[in-house]
Amino acid sequence: MDGNETKKVEQEEANVNIENSFLEEKDINVCGLLSFIFSLIGFFVYSIPLGIASIVLGIIGIVKFNAEKQKFKWMGIVGVCIGAVDVVATIVDIIGTLIALSVII
Repeated sequence: MDGNETKKVEQEEANVNIENSFLEEKDINVCGLLSFIFSLIGFFVYSIPLGIASIVLGIIGIVKFNAEKQKFKWMGIVGVCIGAVDVVATIVDIIGTLIALSVII
């Protein structure tokens, strides 16, 4: 085999590897998915525990994310954001309720 044939064979193998990488199904980022789900439930239910759980799971999902093997990193990021808003909104609501009760009494 001469140099040109070797290069052609290597190029064909590289093309096959690229095609296979696009065809392979990636795993779902489970921590990111759970973070996203908990944050949405916590947002509509106004729950501090779900907000904290979504923040923790989102951070774990972001840190342990592997772009070659997983997909849906955005769910972890959105879960952290919505979870933080959930916790802050719940704390503000509790403080507002306590202030309203102290004015009434």
